[in-house]
Amino acid sequence: MCAAFCHLKDGEMMKYYLAIDVGTTNWKASVFDEAGTMLAIERTPTVTHTEAAGRYYDPIEMWDSVRKLCAAVTARVGVPISGVSVTSVSEAIVGIARNGQPSGNIITWFDTRSMKQAMRMREAFGQEKLYRITGLDVNPIFSVFKIMWIRENRPAEYEKTVKWLSVGDYILYRLTGEFATDCTLACRTMAFDICSNTWSREILDWAQIPEDRFPPIYNSGTVIGTVSEATAQATGITRGAKVAVGGNDHPCGSIAAGVIRGDKILDSSGTAESFLYISQKDAVPNMKFRGQRTCRYLQKERYVLWGGIICSGRSFDWATETFLLPEGMRSTEGKLNYKELLDTAAKVKGIEDGLIYYPHLRGAGAPHWDPRVSGSLLGLRDTHTSLNVIRAVLEGLSMQARRIIETEEAVAGVKVNSVCVVGGSSKNLLWQQIKANVLQKDVELCHEPEATSLGAAMLAAIGDGTYDSIEQVSDILACRNQVVHPEVGHNYEEAYQLFCDGYDQLKEMNYRLYELGAK
Repeated sequence: MCAAFCHLKDGEMMKYYLAIDVGTTNWKASVFDEAGTMLAIERTPTVTHTEAAGRYYDPIEMWDSVRKLCAAVTARVGVPISGVSVTSVSEAIVGIARNGQPSGNIITWFDTRSMKQAMRMREAFGQEKLYRITGLDVNPIFSVFKIMWIRENRPAEYEKTVKWLSVGDYILYRLTGEFATDCTLACRTMAFDICSNTWSREILDWAQIPEDRFPPIYNSGTVIGTVSEATAQATGITRGAKVAVGGNDHPCGSIAAGVIRGDKILDSSGTAESFLYISQKDAVPNMKFRGQRTCRYLQKERYVLWGGIICSGRSFDWATETFLLPEGMRSTEGKLNYKELLDTAAKVKGIEDGLIYYPHLRGAGAPHWDPRVSGSLLGLRDTHTSLNVIRAVLEGLSMQARRIIETEEAVAGVKVNSVCVVGGSSKNLLWQQIKANVLQKDVELCHEPEATSLGAAMLAAIGDGTYDSIEQVSDILACRNQVVHPEVGHNYEEAYQLFCDGYDQLKEMNYRLYELGAK
């Protein structure tokens, strides 16, 4: 099998890198060559369990799944693996006991069981001070609140825990036996001081969590160990392969997208949608909260402005699932013909026909961060069809994207030239064309559908010495992007102002509806 993929590069053997992606929807293992070409990928749906307190992952089940994925993908490609790295969701937390085994289950990143703990910290510090330390708004999803909840509700589990890890850190630990994290994952704990790039003694002292319970923090791409013989036998990964620190999925995706020079914004789109502005090196963040989260990047010398739409791709899915579509757009099996749907929706109007969609089906994300706000269709008439609604949904998502991007530009003091989209929505060309028209910016479509995995693989390549820096590899990969330009004659300025004004005018009504639903 090696003969199928191994080839010479300037007289030297090509190197290959394994990326492990621990995501909300899927767990994946993929192999890339050093040029960034994917050879193979294996995936399995993320297994999420429910208990009375909330949602969790089983850490033994997670490692067993990841191990099997690695074994399957390395068997498929049959090439020696030079390096490995991991990309993952943030906020989910797992404890490691003194015997080296998990001390309990992994509370998922989106679990909000620790609301009381979050509110206690907010009352003790105040939101403004917490933001100046951590760059975050107070939210129960962050890891430190989950740890406090475990101590108060499962004291035996807390007492036997010697280290608290993110899921990405946990996989690194299973591969190497070493404890390590990076800034992008540390930043999402609510226990990281983004100005000093260290764990915050002030927050941890208040929370009564010893600092040594958290792992050391490294720049992404730093090699922390190698694959042992036992791990090689369990995973199929080449013995001695270097294991490099990875990072959160969105920043890893920025490497593949080429969004690291301070002139673009990363649009990482799936069920939710995140917008990341990544600063140039040694830039000083503006620590005034205007609706964005401020984090550190894969390199400690850069920071990230982070905002998002909680229900982005989910809004499009909801619209197509909910509204009756013309018969011709479904196959005999009932499956949706997306190409025909989008081709037809391109010919109708949404907001220009008096229909506005607010994409807050699970509460408002950036820059509002308000769970009491709901989604809405404003201006709906009996002349509107399902296609008008779908068009309005894509326009409403694009309007919210503009509001987030303008906020990040204002905070950073820059004007970006373009937005680069990674993730599933990059295949929806109507959506991206509307977005380009609303933003009046170029929209780049990342060439690699598995951008986060590619970014992690390239961090492994940096750790292995194939590339000198993130900048070097990212510039090479960005040249492959497709560009969507704004169309002449599409002016959304009046509609955008109406969209912004409408949010403020509807807020009180949303609050009253929220209270009514809570009774």
